[in-house]
Amino acid sequence: MKKNFLILLFIMVLLPFIKLSAKDMDAYIDWNLDRSVFAHQYKNGVDHVTNLAMITSNGITAYCIQPGVTADKASYYYSTTDINDTKLINVDIKKLSLIGYYGYGYKDHNSKEYYMAAQELIWRLMGVENVLWTDAKIGGNIINIDYYKNIIMDLVNRYEISPKFDFKNHYIVGDEIRLDDKNNVLQDYEVVNNKDVSIDNNSIIIKVKNGDNSFTLRRKENGKKTLFYYKDGYQTIGSFEFPYSYEKTYNINHTYGKIIVNKLDKDTKSKELSSKYASLMGAIYALYDSNNNLIEEKETDENGNVIFDMLPKGNYTIKEIKASKGYVVSKMICRTYLSSMQLSVTTTYYEKIIENEINIIKILDDYENNSCFLEEGILFNIYDSFGNLIKEEITNENGNISIKLPYGKYILKQMNTVDKTDKVKDTIIEVKEDGIRQDIVLVNHKIKEEIPNDENIITTNTLPNTGNNSILNIILTFIFSLIGYIYEKENI
Repeated sequence: MKKNFLILLFIMVLLPFIKLSAKDMDAYIDWNLDRSVFAHQYKNGVDHVTNLAMITSNGITAYCIQPGVTADKASYYYSTTDINDTKLINVDIKKLSLIGYYGYGYKDHNSKEYYMAAQELIWRLMGVENVLWTDAKIGGNIINIDYYKNIIMDLVNRYEISPKFDFKNHYIVGDEIRLDDKNNVLQDYEVVNNKDVSIDNNSIIIKVKNGDNSFTLRRKENGKKTLFYYKDGYQTIGSFEFPYSYEKTYNINHTYGKIIVNKLDKDTKSKELSSKYASLMGAIYALYDSNNNLIEEKETDENGNVIFDMLPKGNYTIKEIKASKGYVVSKMICRTYLSSMQLSVTTTYYEKIIENEINIIKILDDYENNSCFLEEGILFNIYDSFGNLIKEEITNENGNISIKLPYGKYILKQMNTVDKTDKVKDTIIEVKEDGIRQDIVLVNHKIKEEIPNDENIITTNTLPNTGNNSILNIILTFIFSLIGYIYEKENI
């Protein structure tokens, strides 16, 4: 009894160091031999001949990796994803995995020629100098599989060809861009961790947002891995259901659009003002979105400009809601659109200056003839409030001057007169509200001469002549004319 206990204790101590084949060797290796096909492997002048053996591991297609080394048929091997667990060294693991992946069983690669092609390419990668396939061990016909090898290697060489897109330098926030893959490989990729990027056939669709717009495209994975199978005294075998992960990251630069309001004087078609009293500064413009919701209001600067910036893609409306000093509120409504193709829009408003029609009637009161009349040929100068001469105007045969004056304050000064006639006092004219007609009646008089105090002269007080030339008649005529003008204007 004591002896059995010691044996059991000894086994328990050594158990962690003992490899049990039935438990650790999890890959069952087997193959089907095709005795009608012979592989001739040439290395160092030696022809190593074997029949075509289509190997499987747990029922999955697998390949010999070590040329000229015997494999153990219908037996278990250890499996690993790490090639360093095997005795293989200095192996191009990526190329090896790709050859096996694109060989027999990939999509429509279902003929044994694809298996032969992949196996040959693996042998050559592992140092075999030449491989020939024949239908007899000695002599026989050569089986040409170059077509299949070329297809496999074309796929191998294209594996790390990533999708290519013609990106612009910037895209406006809110845009949705659709770009075709110039390399036509997009169908083999998937988007990693970016819900704003999607794939439609050979096109990428990107919703540009504020923030990080980078995205990663990764080769589609199937959840499987390259596995290596090894066993002491036998060659290493591999299965290649998926070669390795490959991805590329793309960066998208985002930007915003802007709308520039450029306010100009309508008369000068420039920044030059029609009136020195006016200003392009201080007009208020409102910006609305496509649903007519107010986004913001801004005032024009000293140059008559407003910039609405940080705007995403969309339709916008701009209205002037308050004019600057001396101008009329513009009725123009501007509608525009911002996109990646049109990041900046300048809209020009030609602003109308406030203006009045000034109608001057010049009347001379002639006391000597007890009459008055409309006076022709009288020169009037119009000065601004700084004393600068603006206009020179002469009354016509109707004693009339009709002019238009822009926004501001002016002084009307009579410059000449007939003999023995006084001049009217200077008249202040203010233009503050648009569309008004200002009628100004100016009356000057004959200068009365001193009458000698002679007791023999009999003075008779006579009523003034109230005929057609009387000042009262002229004024009444003018008033009725003005009333008619106003009535006509209001009823147009």
